[in-house]
Amino acid sequence: MKTYLALPLAITFALIITGCSSRKAGDLTSEPVVPLAMNDHQASLTFRTIGGEGDRPVSYTYGYANAGFVSAGERVYDSAYFKRVPAYLKKIAGGTDSITTLVEVDKTVYVQGEVKDKPFTFNGIPLPTPFDKAQPAAQQFTPQAQKNYVVETVIADTWVMNVYEVSATGERKAIGVRKSDGVAN
Repeated sequence: MKTYLALPLAITFALIITGCSSRKAGDLTSEPVVPLAMNDHQASLTFRTIGGEGDRPVSYTYGYANAGFVSAGERVYDSAYFKRVPAYLKKIAGGTDSITTLVEVDKTVYVQGEVKDKPFTFNGIPLPTPFDKAQPAAQQFTPQAQKNYVVETVIADTWVMNVYEVSATGERKAIGVRKSDGVAN
């Protein structure tokens, strides 16, 4: 085999492997939430992305009223996609399949996700298309002590971010209010 063909073939093979078992549009389930250890003044908050197949990671930020937003961490990819990526590529590109952090209780928390968009370009000029999607609406909620919450962005026909309270048995209850809708629950 010619040595000048080795690198292009290796890259092509890696792309084929990561694309072969992609998640179908109807399979938008996620793994169980594993919370951090909490005390009476904290709640566990997990950020996840479902769908997107690696081309649309989400960057999450969160914050409290009058305190501004801070980054939750690295870009978050779909967990099914992220499991198929070889470790050396994860190290080079960065990112993760979820981020878990502790938040203060009895304070309104604002969460926001920004989906990496790939704009259509013509001769290097980005152009709007009728297929452009709006970023998911920011959410707000008031966490309660020693409870687990998951912020999940679904990348499908539209980009939707929801906040769920997760019980110890894994049952989810939708909570949160879109930032423009009014006060949190």
